Amino acid sequence: MKTKFLLVLAATSAFFSALSSVIIAPANAQLTTTASNVNVTVTVPEVLYLRTVSDIQLDITPQDLNSSLTSSGVYTETSPSTTADLTASTLDESSPFTTTVTKSIPKVFAVWSNTPRTGVNVTATTTTGTLSSSVTAGGLATFTSSVTSPASTTTAPGLAAPFTGGITLAVNLSAAKASGSYTGGTIAITANAP
Repeated sequence: MKTKFLLVLAATSAFFSALSSVIIAPANAQLTTTASNVNVTVTVPEVLYLRTVSDIQLDITPQDLNSSLTSSGVYTETSPSTTADLTASTLDESSPFTTTVTKSIPKVFAVWSNTPRTGVNVTATTTTGTLSSSVTAGGLATFTSSVTSPASTTTAPGLAAPFTGGITLAVNLSAAKASGSYTGGTIAITANAP
């Protein structure tokens, strides 16, 4: 019996010894190198991108022409110290209206640029400054245009957020004979990266 016990003990010991050698010794060992640093260079081209609105719609209000006018364009004035008789009148005939109206239209253009030099400049040139009335014999209006300040930025805006700006129009209505739309004017907007 003692012999059987020793045989079982020897077999069990041999089994666990063989099992531990299989568990402890890996079949294929993993190998790892040290890190190798690789330099990366990216070349980005210089770009200049201008986006503008296609149309400017400027609505002149009655108050732009005369601050005394109501929103419907009505006002009655009695000139003090004026008289009229059968032969003469002291009525003042000078126009009560502002015939040149200047207004700024915000966000007419957006410019993206990554220039490495001195930023971006935007200019506006009036290419056709005459506006024709939609009414027969309605007359003409003229205008000049300029970029609303600031017209430039000393640093490039980059590719994500643009440099934006507006246009200021000075509209001369001295030859406008009718209310309504006056069309036909054009402006050339240019961006440059000096």
